[in-house]
Amino acid sequence: MKIQREESLKIQSIDNKSRYLQDVIQLWGQNRKTLGLFPKDAFKERATKQEILIAVDSEAEFAGYLLFRTSFNRITIVHLCIAPLHRGKGITKKLIDKLKKITKDTHEGIGLSCRNDYGLDNMWSGNGFIPKWEKSGRGKNGKTLTYWWFDYGHPNLLSIVVNQKLESKLCVVIDSQVFFDLYADESLDNEESKLLLLDWLEYELELCLTDGLFIQINSIENKEKRKLYRQFAESQQFTVLPSKSDNLDDYQETLQKFLSQKNILKSEINFHHLVRAIVSDSHIFVTTDSRLLNIANEIYENFKLSVIRPKNLIVQFSEFTRNPEYQPTRLSGTSLEQVIIKKGEEEAITNYFYCPDQNETKAQFQQKLRRFLTNPENFTCFKVVDAENKPLALIVYGKHNDYELEIPIIRVADNPLSATLAQHLIFKSILHSAGENRQSTIINDCFLQEQVNQAIQEYQFIQVNDNFIRLNLAVVETADQLSKRLKKIASNSEKQYNFFNKLAKSIKQESFIHNVQESANIERFLFPAKIIDAEIPTYIIPIQAKWAKDLFDEGLANQHLSLFAAKSELAFNKEAVYYRSAKTNGKLKAPFRILWYVSIDPSYVYVGAIRACSLADEVIIDKPENLFQIFQRLGVYKLSDISSINQDKEGNIMAIRFSYTELLNEIELRTIQKILNKPKITFQSLYRVDNNVFKQLYNNSTK
Repeated sequence: MKIQREESLKIQSIDNKSRYLQDVIQLWGQNRKTLGLFPKDAFKERATKQEILIAVDSEAEFAGYLLFRTSFNRITIVHLCIAPLHRGKGITKKLIDKLKKITKDTHEGIGLSCRNDYGLDNMWSGNGFIPKWEKSGRGKNGKTLTYWWFDYGHPNLLSIVVNQKLESKLCVVIDSQVFFDLYADESLDNEESKLLLLDWLEYELELCLTDGLFIQINSIENKEKRKLYRQFAESQQFTVLPSKSDNLDDYQETLQKFLSQKNILKSEINFHHLVRAIVSDSHIFVTTDSRLLNIANEIYENFKLSVIRPKNLIVQFSEFTRNPEYQPTRLSGTSLEQVIIKKGEEEAITNYFYCPDQNETKAQFQQKLRRFLTNPENFTCFKVVDAENKPLALIVYGKHNDYELEIPIIRVADNPLSATLAQHLIFKSILHSAGENRQSTIINDCFLQEQVNQAIQEYQFIQVNDNFIRLNLAVVETADQLSKRLKKIASNSEKQYNFFNKLAKSIKQESFIHNVQESANIERFLFPAKIIDAEIPTYIIPIQAKWAKDLFDEGLANQHLSLFAAKSELAFNKEAVYYRSAKTNGKLKAPFRILWYVSIDPSYVYVGAIRACSLADEVIIDKPENLFQIFQRLGVYKLSDISSINQDKEGNIMAIRFSYTELLNEIELRTIQKILNKPKITFQSLYRVDNNVFKQLYNNSTK
């Protein structure tokens, strides 16, 4: 007997002149008892219409066939038969996959009738088919037939109705056990599931099923029970979500592998229902199954499906609607505010932020947002609004993992500030993540706008599969310590952090700490990490409060917001420029760190202190008017402001372009004097500090 490899098989259609037509008829004859009567002339008719697919191996040996017919916009499988010597080699799937490929763009789906006693349920369901109904066969024995259906998911009247529900309510998929609990009479065993039927939820919550539930119903032995459960599932009480066949096979394979790693068998859960929930437009799976609830965080991380108990869903729903929680936050001293989004605002902001140009529907966007709004323990949804309360940006923080800040949605509305605002939100997210001692920020919005993509690249996120990841390590360490930390992160993570292994090796090299430019590049890449033995110079630079508030210090800017609101396009810049005299600092060379000492000013509080840390990217010495032309887009200075700075004998001043500014807890002058052991020092000009002093000052500011 020949050993046949699956990859050597070829699937092709035949016509009525094909030499394989007789092989088809002969194989049917050998299996007539199972396949049923079929006139030989009908084979020729199907072949003429090219409605017979065959499988042949590399030596052109016939291995099996699939015969189908078309009726309006549906395909019906009439025969599917594999030659005995070729069974168990995946030929059935290849034939079905070929049929799907050649008919998916022109038809609604594929149907077939199959006798229940043939025991082929797993084969059909494994290929994505759903049992829709049962009927008695025409033979004198009247054997029960099940009609199986594979839907291509094209829009139709039903999907339009479902879409309308998705736009107006939070749609959650309930698992099979919750479904059976809702059908049963009330008892202590199903009390939790019955909470989903509370009257006040009727206008807030849509209980959804996937057609995968019908596979489990079909496995119930009692025919009358199967009928009753189907009727209940198809009642007005539930919405059956449209099938999504794209990538279903890939998700089935990935989910099966994931579950096996968790020692959960497919047979122990409703696998087909779960995988269809993953690919559906609902992102919440309500279950009482402890096996799934125990790995809920991992399911979300791998499949972006929130798994939750019925009672927890209800609690989060009610708590969120009562929570008066959060006050708006002014952004960088501008008139813009960052506001927590409340449940019920989804429809009002949809038109600003959904992405129809990327084929995202309103329903898809609203379901994602509702999923996050109803889980405030793990997600916080913000919008940025202008003075007229018009939405300008949207960002969602996910905090289900202690080590990572997730951003599942980040959008900007179409306005002149969109690109700058995208950069600002991402930078603030990095700082927020680091401030909570999370080691990374991950952006996994599937519909990234061009402005957001540019901001992601600007802040040097690394693409890993469909995610963008950035480390943001809040550490002050030597290069050796940082190298070990990166190796540990790479080895402990399930994500593809190979790049960080390479980075660890480069930092470990002896020459690294002596290369100032490369060290500064790594500090930017791992911001806010500081490499304490790198030879990056650090200077304390004094700055007047009025300039600090406009260049980087939103705390100071907010103190004077009633008098002056900063121009948003300047306040949100990731970089800025500071001008000073070049007389005594002509040899200053970038890159270097800056500790900003904000001078005492009676108009402000919490000054006379170090308030921020930045990286200097460039130092230019030139005439005031030339520098003004170069950096006008970055500055809040007028030409008259910089022309008044003390000039050297050539009439030049200094411009310092800086970025990656991190606001610190203020370090008062007396604390600085104590660390420097200089009780009378004040800061009138640049003051260089060594790495040990920098470490003490920085650590003091981040306590």
